[in-house]
Amino acid sequence: MDVPVDILNMSDIKKDMLNFFETNQKMTLTSVNPQIILMAETNGTVKHFIEQSTHRIADGIGLVKVSKWTKGDIKERVAGIEVMEEVLLFANAHQKNVFLLGAAPEVAQKAAENIQHKYPNLNLVGWIDGYTELSDHDIVAKMNQEKADIVFVAMGSPKQEEWLERNMPKIQATIFQTVGGSLDVMSGSVKRAPSFFIKTNLEWLYRSCSNPKRFYRMIQIPIFVFKSLSWHRKNGKH
Repeated sequence: MDVPVDILNMSDIKKDMLNFFETNQKMTLTSVNPQIILMAETNGTVKHFIEQSTHRIADGIGLVKVSKWTKGDIKERVAGIEVMEEVLLFANAHQKNVFLLGAAPEVAQKAAENIQHKYPNLNLVGWIDGYTELSDHDIVAKMNQEKADIVFVAMGSPKQEEWLERNMPKIQATIFQTVGGSLDVMSGSVKRAPSFFIKTNLEWLYRSCSNPKRFYRMIQIPIFVFKSLSWHRKNGKH
């Protein structure tokens, strides 16, 4: 559907993190799933942000299935929260400064506490919840003041992509990742799906059934499949 998705696995991402620090480049880890691709149809900012990102991650089994059906090259889902955990492991190993933006105040605070406890060698230099009244200018200034190396933005789509599109050029950090609801999991307020659902690629079903607010995503999946297969037939691409 004219939205780029990279052929990546976790090993690729782990190798690239050190390279981007060594070369002083900005690395953008962006989760792409069926809902975000449908959003990009009408939201030019989201589409442009994905296009400009360095790592467009297939964080949705729907993308993997459509790639398979159209003889594409995306073979596996790379879950955004698992990428976040790898970035935190990297930060812990290299004593990097981490900053969190988004989620409810109590969730962001608890996530920050849990991250610092689990990864004691990284520096959790700040967090700002998603309900703050601070301006973008003030948030960016705080990140730069604290010398953030890694920024996780957990505002949900399209807010997190729109926020980074506006502000990332002004932030002096190296790694940026859109993490959606991952801080809810990191805080302990939301549990990940049991391993059975993860291993059978049904985590989306578990999360949708566990949270009625996400139920609309189940409706979007057949829409995405129909539109993406139609696009493939018309364009002859994958």
